[in-house]
Amino acid sequence: MARVRVDGKQFAVGGQRFAFRGVTYGTFRPRGDGERFPELDRMKQDFVAMRDASFSVVRTYTTPPEDLLALAADWDLRVLAGAFWLDWRYLVGASRRAVRGVAHEARREVRRAARRLAGCEQVLGLVLGNEVPADVVRWTGTRTIASLLDELCEVVREEDPEALATYANYPTAEYVPLDSLDFLTFNVFLEAKEDFRAYLTRLHTLAGNRPLVLGEIGLDAGGTEDGERRQAEFLDWQLATAMERGVAGACVFSWTDEWWVGDAAVEGWHFGLTRADRSPRPALDVVAGRNRTELAELRHTWEPLSVVICAYNAAETLDECLVHACALDYPHLEILVVDDGSTDATAEIARRHPRARLLQIEHAGLSVARNEGFRAARGKIVAYLDSDAYPSPEWPYYLVLGFDRRTVGGVGGPNVPPLDDPLGAQVVARAPGGPVHVLLSDDRAEHVPGCNMAFWRHLLEEVGGFDPVYTSAGDDVDLCWKVLDRRWEIGFHPAALVWHHRRPGLRRYLRQQRGYGRAEALVEARHPDRFGPTGTARWRGRIYDSLVPSRGRARIYRGLYGTAAYQSVYRAGGYGIDLAHQLGVPVAVPLLLSAPLALVHPLLGVAPVLALVGLAVLAAADMARARPPRQLRDRRLGFRLRVAVHHLLQPLVRTWGRRRAGTLARRQLPPPTPLPGPASRAPGGTVLLPADGPRAGVAAAIVGALRRRGLRVSAPTGWEDHDARLTLSTLVAGDLLTSNHPPGTVQACVRPRLRLVRTAAALGAGLLLGLVAPLLAAAVQVLVWTDLGRGWWRARRGVPRMLQAAAGAHHGGQTS
Repeated sequence: MARVRVDGKQFAVGGQRFAFRGVTYGTFRPRGDGERFPELDRMKQDFVAMRDASFSVVRTYTTPPEDLLALAADWDLRVLAGAFWLDWRYLVGASRRAVRGVAHEARREVRRAARRLAGCEQVLGLVLGNEVPADVVRWTGTRTIASLLDELCEVVREEDPEALATYANYPTAEYVPLDSLDFLTFNVFLEAKEDFRAYLTRLHTLAGNRPLVLGEIGLDAGGTEDGERRQAEFLDWQLATAMERGVAGACVFSWTDEWWVGDAAVEGWHFGLTRADRSPRPALDVVAGRNRTELAELRHTWEPLSVVICAYNAAETLDECLVHACALDYPHLEILVVDDGSTDATAEIARRHPRARLLQIEHAGLSVARNEGFRAARGKIVAYLDSDAYPSPEWPYYLVLGFDRRTVGGVGGPNVPPLDDPLGAQVVARAPGGPVHVLLSDDRAEHVPGCNMAFWRHLLEEVGGFDPVYTSAGDDVDLCWKVLDRRWEIGFHPAALVWHHRRPGLRRYLRQQRGYGRAEALVEARHPDRFGPTGTARWRGRIYDSLVPSRGRARIYRGLYGTAAYQSVYRAGGYGIDLAHQLGVPVAVPLLLSAPLALVHPLLGVAPVLALVGLAVLAAADMARARPPRQLRDRRLGFRLRVAVHHLLQPLVRTWGRRRAGTLARRQLPPPTPLPGPASRAPGGTVLLPADGPRAGVAAAIVGALRRRGLRVSAPTGWEDHDARLTLSTLVAGDLLTSNHPPGTVQACVRPRLRLVRTAAALGAGLLLGLVAPLLAAAVQVLVWTDLGRGWWRARRGVPRMLQAAAGAHHGGQTS
């Protein structure tokens, strides 16, 4: 019998999906040998009944004895084994020595359990504890408990490197960081269906790329006939919802009402699927039915789905992609390969898979290929999969389940690198700038990557498909924003997972990031309001990448006196270090190159030294945060160093690509809204335009015309006293103002505004340089005053001329 493994968001055994259908067992009255389980004959009867009810997992709260493991093997049941130790809830006082004593006992007990179960194929995983209460967590310290759980995971792996470790947490303590666990386990008792569904989606966010298991779900039957009927109905929708949300497994609490805590039987609780005498409740038949239900049976009908795979010279990865895609069992599924003029064996490989339909086009770029794909697709929903990615077996079902409201126009899911990818690809997976999703909430996205996204075909037609200007990247961001601008929502299903190979090697990574920079310039030219003054995207949601830890500290809502039932985690901040990378690294490099100026005067070497120190601090932070793959036992420091190098070089090449493509991006814009004309000049740098429509429309046309001529224009939010903010030079900004008076005209002018902080810093630097290098200080002063003059001139002369030229271009060149 093979061991159960983690396979993305699910479990697998022997290369096949493992259906985790669990039930809790115990604790019971201690036997003669001290074990808290029934005698052998009773256990055998229980396990036979469990198997008849199609359970596949038994969860125990203490380490299972040999006879239980043998019975589980006889009846093909896996054991989710508990390691019990007296945690901090049993302490009185705040003695540090006592706290350390608990940790010592936990390590000793977990090591004993892990050693006893090492190599046992029947054991699915080891549970390192169960529900340390939230007030105990606060009393003892979140870091103390989290650190011990990390240590316990390492203890398990020392005894059995292949063992899976988890900890059964619960909502009141959801903020405890549990990054070391192989899968996330939560005990959840919620009696409202929508609340339960929403919380499972939230737990997926905490789990990241790992499976989510419900360690306990259930309802007290109350000992009445109505209560037992309600228990059955409750478990029916809970298990259906868990499957729909992509939960990897659930343990029903509990198998029987026979339940002991310590040396006393628990009275008055009726959570069991069977009563204490093992007579079944109605819930047992309901749960057995759900245990036999497959994901495909959640709906009677499924929307026809077309999977479009765009490939250009993809011979290296396409076969793997098609092997998995063509094996999908989704009904009414179409596989369409669009060969974008490949010169290798891409088309030949596609023809080897009879289920896939091949469409060959002249090489025209990614967007054109994606457009040809959806136009040729027959399904109502069109899903896109990259040729260097492959889907999990459940992928199409979860994508379609993500269309959970009529307002949802598209759906995406996570993409993660395969565990067997080479080390270079694992480094790239932990570097910035990869294909990640941006979430507005747990199940709504602002952006989903093109390697794993699906849209209604009619919506793709409505928005005009993908913009052909994007030949290799950026088209997915552009499309998502166009969809959102039309008041549609983009759903996110955390279990709709695809495996996506990263490009190994620093050179290939940097080449890709340079291309992403060019694509970013194209996107910015088309969606300028979604970009900040530094030229980087201004996301409204939060970027999620489980391989790159959050840079922000967690803020936790605990409720008054720590009594909130669901003490939620909110990620705060983290933008400072992002800004340090995106802006600080490109600034630090020129400062380093200025190091030879120290030969003129030693003080001129201060800036290069500070730049070097800043880069070293960033590199150290990146190394500390890098998470080497679990299977990498040696060279972990070297792995972290490689990740840091990628973090430092990425902003340079991305900025380079974005800057070089900026002018070309503006030239390739679609025709703008014409300015009314002819235009005339008035004193004070004012331009007069005919009022041939609402002033707001003319103001929007002015903003568009200025953007096409290379000015950075930030649109207002509605709270400002101007129509737009212009970047005129490094030290000068400008406020665009329009007026509808006198009647029949629209007046427009730009009022220059000094950027006081920047100007003061520049002048101050010039004065300091004057103490050591007068000539250099004079040069700085010249640059400062030149920049100020340039900004003022553009406000009074440059912008009016741009507007006159724009108006004249649409009215036969007539200006006055």
